[in-house]
Amino acid sequence: MDAVYRIKSDNFVTRKVGDEMVLVPLVRSVADMTRVITLNETGATILELLDGETTLNMVATKLFEAFDVEMTVLQRDLESFMTEAIEKDIIEDVAL
Repeated sequence: MDAVYRIKSDNFVTRKVGDEMVLVPLVRSVADMTRVITLNETGATILELLDGETTLNMVATKLFEAFDVEMTVLQRDLESFMTEAIEKDIIEDVAL
């Protein structure tokens, strides 16, 4: 889990609303309000940590420190989040 990711900022506009984050997809630089994605506090924290410099191992460690969760559950959920975010073209791998 030494991979590094970042949000595809050309594909989405993000806004923090309380503990949640709203992602609005962009189609040809225009907001597509029919496909808005809302992330809960955990998802928002993950996305904020995917800054293009922080490894997934470091993300997992920071999440473990911030949330009351077992590491095995956290790693499974983080892997699931990453898979879905890649499939939805929200994040991209940063080649180091």
